[in-house]
Amino acid sequence: MKGKIYVTGASGRLGREVLAQIPEAIPLVRTSHGLKNEIVTGFSADELPSVLKDASAIIHLAASRDFLDWKKSREGNVYLTYQLVDAAPKSAKIIFSSSISVYGKKLANMPANESSHTHPDTPYARTKLEAELIVAKHPSHVILRIGPIYGPGFEEYFNVLSRLKDGKMRIIGSGENHIPFVHVSDVVAAMKNALTQGQGKYVLVGECLTQKEIFEIASKELSVEPPQKHVNALLASAYARFGLIRSSLFGGKPKFIPEDIAVLSSDRVFDCSRAKKELGFSPRPVAQGIREMVQAMNKAYKF
Repeated sequence: MKGKIYVTGASGRLGREVLAQIPEAIPLVRTSHGLKNEIVTGFSADELPSVLKDASAIIHLAASRDFLDWKKSREGNVYLTYQLVDAAPKSAKIIFSSSISVYGKKLANMPANESSHTHPDTPYARTKLEAELIVAKHPSHVILRIGPIYGPGFEEYFNVLSRLKDGKMRIIGSGENHIPFVHVSDVVAAMKNALTQGQGKYVLVGECLTQKEIFEIASKELSVEPPQKHVNALLASAYARFGLIRSSLFGGKPKFIPEDIAVLSSDRVFDCSRAKKELGFSPRPVAQGIREMVQAMNKAYKF
């Protein structure tokens, strides 16, 4: 591919995997992180055209993941996207990291696909959908609606795994709901292919197993019995919201936020056949990914 590949959000966990799989990519960062060939920029309308003038592709990962603050979500997801698209050469391809959150927690149809009705239900999701509309105006673009990502570096999942290991995890609701997790390496492999393939929107999720099935697989890898006790989803969400408020008042990090509970308790199944056909998307079995996460936790905690 002629020209340079630029990556926003390169210092994040998804960004670092992009740099691992696409080492020639050039990170665009607000402050130095010591990344190879990084360019420090304020992402202003004055700077970006000269920074991106030789771009053949822009992988746009930078975003605000504040699920509650509308202002932060707009600044991180909408304004920044507008600046990048406006400054990008017309010949450059933009690969945008969006989210299945644009569909909301209750899908209009299952399995949902790229043409399914969107119903964003958080500031984060609404601004992601707005950013999609901006990217879609660029001549060459790929918009990736990505499921909840797990894999190396996503250590927040250690909380669930450790609670399973200690017998403290509860099944949220009935446990029969399907959860569309996707491994970070599989997402980035599709992004890499998108540099030369595809156009338009694509859904990227892995196997949509039930909450119970996921807990059973993880428990087997942990050599413990899977959880049997249940907790009401509304009660779990209220508890998570209380923890969020408490951490904002007294510091510390909550074990779960309401969005975590919503992801674990919502029933969502997706059809990724378009991404498999046009981007070579090949999600690994969830059991394999969970085994990797358990091994990573055991190494981190020296179990």
